[in-house]
Amino acid sequence: MNVEVIPFLSMNGHAAAAIAFYEKYLGARVLFKKNYKEMKEMSPNFHYDEGQDEYITHSVLEIGANKLMIAEEEMDTSQPWQLGNSSSLCIQSKDKNVINNLYKSLVQHEEVTVLVPFEENAFSPGYAIIRDPFGIVIQLCVTVHDF
Repeated sequence: MNVEVIPFLSMNGHAAAAIAFYEKYLGARVLFKKNYKEMKEMSPNFHYDEGQDEYITHSVLEIGANKLMIAEEEMDTSQPWQLGNSSSLCIQSKDKNVINNLYKSLVQHEEVTVLVPFEENAFSPGYAIIRDPFGIVIQLCVTVHDF
């Protein structure tokens, strides 16, 4: 079966800022990005509130060998938008320098919260957890496994 499983973040009005943050601090490369204004030009039946021209309807970023999708809208519209604490992004590499450099890059941003500082632990020669300015929890892990 040839499929991809790609994390999708719903950012509730902060997608463009999140994309810029991931570009700057994680070296993300934008593969695709469409805002509400562009979507309206493609599909005249697409409606959005005034002042939301630059809101992101869909994007695909590449970080390392992986992809991440970001948009504004929640996936389950039967519930109010809420950022949970039951999910995170985990960025891993066997190269401790790569993970250490990502950690150092992320913590430069004044709105990044360090939840667990970068250090060795029982399962990794280098591990940290941060929360980005948009509430997304990111684990940084030096892995010793081949996954």
